[in-house]
Amino acid sequence: MLTKDLITEIAAQTGMTKRRTEELLNATTNVVVENLLQGKSVQLQGLGALEIKEKSARIVVHPRTGERTEVPAKQQLVLRPTAGIKELLNGTK
Repeated sequence: MLTKDLITEIAAQTGMTKRRTEELLNATTNVVVENLLQGKSVQLQGLGALEIKEKSARIVVHPRTGERTEVPAKQQLVLRPTAGIKELLNGTK
């Protein structure tokens, strides 16, 4: 789903204008990004928790050549879904 499609769906469900919905979505995105960059976890009710995890550096081996290469450490955005979402995805609900 593209952002414009998301805005259209939210506007239709809330009765808000598309312009106001876009402003709200942009503000929400900005707040979420700011908090993640500060090292805080962001809880989205009914969806899950967004957080930044540190992936440590590691050595990988090319399967054909056997060449060893170091992959540097990096930060990764992770979504930890709620139990309800997990159940829906696994078909247990």
